[in-house]
Amino acid sequence: MKLRIDRKTFLRKLLSVLVGDAISAFALVFFLKPNQMIAGGVEGLSVIIEHLTGIPLGLLVLVLNLPLLIVGIFLLDKEFSFFTAISIFVLSGYISLFEFLKPVDLAITKNIVLACLYGGCIRGVGAGILFRNGTSAGGLDIVGAIMKKHFNISIGNVLLMLNCFIVGISAFIYSVDRALFTLVALFISYQVIDKLQLGVGRQKQVLVISERSQEIANKIQSDVLRGVTFLDGEGAYENHKFKILYIVCTSRELVKVKNIVKGIDPKSFLTVSDTSEIQGQGFRKIEI
Repeated sequence: MKLRIDRKTFLRKLLSVLVGDAISAFALVFFLKPNQMIAGGVEGLSVIIEHLTGIPLGLLVLVLNLPLLIVGIFLLDKEFSFFTAISIFVLSGYISLFEFLKPVDLAITKNIVLACLYGGCIRGVGAGILFRNGTSAGGLDIVGAIMKKHFNISIGNVLLMLNCFIVGISAFIYSVDRALFTLVALFISYQVIDKLQLGVGRQKQVLVISERSQEIANKIQSDVLRGVTFLDGEGAYENHKFKILYIVCTSRELVKVKNIVKGIDPKSFLTVSDTSEIQGQGFRKIEI
C-alpha cells in the first residue's frame, strides 16, 4: 500500500518531529543523564550501555530502535511508522549534537529534585508533541502506540510499566536513590504525555435534569455552539417522565454550560464527569 500524505500534514508532522525530538533530547542530555537518571525505554537502555561500554549514546539509540521500528511497521499505521522512522534518526542526531556541544559534566541543575521534576516534565512535553501529531520518538513509544491502537490502553501507563524493569537495572549501575528519582521523573513525563495527547484538561460530559430542558438546550446550542442530545428519563419514585440533556464540552465551555443551566433553572440537577477519549465532529482526533 502506497503512503499518501498531503503537503500540510507532512509539514505539520515533520515540524512536530523536529521540535519534539529536540525537546526530548535536551531533557535527557542536560537534565537527566548528568544527574545519573535515565530516560526510560530504549534511551534508558542506551544510557546504561554507554556507561558500561563507552559506545556513543546517539549511535546506541539508533541501533536499538531499529528492531522495534520493524515491528511497528507491521502493526501500526504506515503514516505513523514513516514519521517514527524519521523521528528515530532525528532524535539520534540531536542527542549526538547535544553531547558534542555540551561541556563535560555540565548540567542545567545539579539539584536532583529539580532535575527530576523539570527533566521529566520537559521530556514529557517533547514526547507528547510527537504523540499528539501522530508520531513518536521510537523505542518503547512504539510498544505504547501498539497497545493504544489495538487495546485502547493508556500510553503513559504502558510505558511506565515497561520502564520499571529498565529502571531496576539502573539501580545496580548508579544507586537505588537515583533509580527512585528516575521513576518519579518517568511518572511526571508520562502524565504530561497523556495530558498532551488527550488535550490539556480532559473533555467533560454533562447530564442535566430539568423541567425546562428545551429552553436550556436552545441556549447551550446558540451560546456555547455545542450539540445537545435528549435522553428519555423516568423517576423511580413517582414514575415521572422527563428529558435528560447530554452535552460533551471542553473544560472552558463547562463554565458557560453550568451558568446557563443555573440561570434558567436553579432547581435543575446537573452532573459532570471526565471523558478519557472523544472522537467526532468538534473534537480533535487522536492520530494513533
